Amino acid sequence: MLNKLVEQIKKHNKIILLRHIFPDFDAIGSQMALYHFIIDNFENKIIKIGGKVPNEYKKIAFNHKLRKEDFVDALVIVTDTANRQRIDIDDIDYLKEANIIFKIDHHVNVDNYANLEIVDSTFPATCELLTILFKNSNYIFSKEVAFKLFHGLVTDTERFLYRNVTKRTFDSASILISKGIEIKDVYENVYNLSESALRLKGYILSNFVLLNNNLAYIKLDKNILTKFGIYDVNQVALWVNILGEISSAMIWIFFIETDDGCRVELRSRYISVREIATKFGGGGHETASGAKLNNIEEYKQVVNYCIKVLSENNTNSNI
Repeated sequence: MLNKLVEQIKKHNKIILLRHIFPDFDAIGSQMALYHFIIDNFENKIIKIGGKVPNEYKKIAFNHKLRKEDFVDALVIVTDTANRQRIDIDDIDYLKEANIIFKIDHHVNVDNYANLEIVDSTFPATCELLTILFKNSNYIFSKEVAFKLFHGLVTDTERFLYRNVTKRTFDSASILISKGIEIKDVYENVYNLSESALRLKGYILSNFVLLNNNLAYIKLDKNILTKFGIYDVNQVALWVNILGEISSAMIWIFFIETDDGCRVELRSRYISVREIATKFGGGGHETASGAKLNNIEEYKQVVNYCIKVLSENNTNSNI
């Protein structure tokens, strides 16, 4: 599969790397790993990286300010992004200037926005997909590439807890570790918290709502975030699975107010939240998806719809 990507890289001098809005470490890790892979293996390429970089990712990522003319005759590679509307780009029409759009992803393929693609939803992370592709090639697979990929692998599997983790996932972790990366450095980048962040976690644990013993959620408006000195919603969104520790919860949700609306993070044990996210303009995986609302008060619509979904699935808990 890697050959068709390599063929396009060789054909193009201008390459732009994109990923989804509200990035996680799988999006950032796959994007930055691909950047270093191209630098290591192909000379004289002009590579630009798009998308806003939240503060917690700045240790492993950077970006460029992209203009319309940057896309003219370029190869645009989009990682970890199922839907065209979720690509992190100032103007989606810039893509019309590209020569080829190439999609690399592990989400269910619901939007064929690319000319070419490598998509396999059996992988729990795009970073695992790239690990296997790079390992099975004769190209340079550097420690720097492995370091970026491990960030995505460990976080998109929630430290290997999810049901879609397989032997291949652990083989991929072994491949990356064999490159000489320090796992400690990855975990420090991902899981170390400031005092204010830890206190906000305490607030979440003390103030979440549990409905019908099976739906847990927390609503975090700007007043709450400001009170705890938290200004980066991406960091908070990474904590959504702390509500999944409630034994009776079948679906759990974070609603986080942003400058332009409300970010929604949906997770579940086995019920598909992808359809819920899609209904509200988002998408993702069966048990891990995201969406965006116009304002935080629309959270009630999502909660009511989740109650309906849970009722239809007969998941009222007796715990």
